[in-house]
Amino acid sequence: MHSLQLQQAIRKGSHNKKEGEYLDFVVSSRSLKSVLGLENADYVTLIGYGTNKEFAKQILNIFRLKEKSYLSTGRVMIYACPECSDIDCGAITAVILDLGSKIAWKDFGYETGYGGVTERYSNIEPIEFDRQSYFEAFARLK
Repeated sequence: MHSLQLQQAIRKGSHNKKEGEYLDFVVSSRSLKSVLGLENADYVTLIGYGTNKEFAKQILNIFRLKEKSYLSTGRVMIYACPECSDIDCGAITAVILDLGSKIAWKDFGYETGYGGVTERYSNIEPIEFDRQSYFEAFARLK
């Protein structure tokens, strides 16, 4: 069973990239980007990123399993485009399952709004979290 934390991260800006803070997923003391082999990829989570409060609330509710994903595939955006947060630019998505005493993230892949899941990370095993500690990680957020 893995632990989940949300840790402050910064996307560095430049003349053609906006800078912004977000909360990154840390799975058993390791950034999920590292687990997925995406350390150098320019993606952010949608938690704590941007200024649209209603969208931020919807994203949190999806991870808290209070709302269904708005993606046509039913998958959840784990990492998204830092410029627009739009699935059409491509995103890292996964299936989130409620398994009773645990929550599982599985079937990680690269997805676009027009092509569906075009690449699967088949070498990544499902990540299972203790139900209580999973929801506690999100409850700590304001």
